[in-house]
Amino acid sequence: MPKRELKKSTKQLAKEVAKVSKEPVEKESSYIDVDNLIPSGSNLLNLACSDSHRGAYGLGKIVNSIGDSSTGKTYFALSTLAEAAMIKRFNDYRLIFDDAESANEFNIQKLFGKKLKKRLETDIVSDTIEDYYGNLLKAIKDGRPFIYILDSLDSVTSIAEQKRAEDYAKGKEPDGSYKTEKPRMVSELLRVVAGDIKQKEALVIIISQTRDNIGFGAQFQPKVRTGGKALKFYSCHEMWHAVKSREQKKGIEIGAVIETRLTKNKLTGKRRIVETPIYPTSYGIDSITGNVNYLLANDYWKKNKQTIVALDFKLEGTIKRLVGQIEDKGMEEDLDLLVADVWHDIEDSLLLDRKPKY
Repeated sequence: MPKRELKKSTKQLAKEVAKVSKEPVEKESSYIDVDNLIPSGSNLLNLACSDSHRGAYGLGKIVNSIGDSSTGKTYFALSTLAEAAMIKRFNDYRLIFDDAESANEFNIQKLFGKKLKKRLETDIVSDTIEDYYGNLLKAIKDGRPFIYILDSLDSVTSIAEQKRAEDYAKGKEPDGSYKTEKPRMVSELLRVVAGDIKQKEALVIIISQTRDNIGFGAQFQPKVRTGGKALKFYSCHEMWHAVKSREQKKGIEIGAVIETRLTKNKLTGKRRIVETPIYPTSYGIDSITGNVNYLLANDYWKKNKQTIVALDFKLEGTIKRLVGQIEDKGMEEDLDLLVADVWHDIEDSLLLDRKPKY
């Protein structure tokens, strides 16, 4: 058999084996242990955080998720717990959702699955930053690994704030510092627990609300978050969520596209921006539509009027029809892998064509 035919046959065989085994064949960063990544529920956010479709967050890390109200912060956090609940690697993990805002009214089973509904711990609620400090230490001393979500840092007060409120109620002038105890406590608790979180291979996600920046710096950074500099310093990922666009049906809002901007990434060092559709009452994070939009935005798939041509999958139709076909045919992972390959091709094109310095 001629060499060309032999090479072609080997290629075809490799494709068939990959298709049968369904094993990911994505090009991944060799220095990241992908088996120890926790998925976010969004393929694009996984890639932005770790360069891998298999997960976003590394074990033993702290993540700060920041945004205005209704920008998907809680959805991303609960989706991370839902993903972990489905992976055997995390069967022994405690899945803790500290709803300090007392605002979670989601139908957990409908939106995040029966497995998370069964395992989700919601009885830990922090009223003060001191409570959160204690609850985090208790989780560490419990011995079992865990994923701990605080929703949100802004909703926890402090003992000093409570004391000031009592003084005000009594008509007394409060003593002590003013609004500086929380950043100091955040700095202390992160300094104390960071090593234990790494040793326990836990994951801590701290959700923060945005505040309008006032003063000269507002023109460069219109939004800020509380918690002090320590929160950024100790976080492996710092990400800012914002509504890019909203989707309506019959004049009623049914979802939104959320833009996530990574401003710190200690896993890969890359700061990337991705867009994820979310349907808060009926579906949740729509990773499939996000993937399709990414392929269209990067001219990998073509769109003729309303018809998308997906040659790789031998499919075509409107975006709604295409998403339905991908789900019906069970091609979600194939789509994740395709997007990952396109992502890596783009990332490779950004590299400097230089010989190694060391």
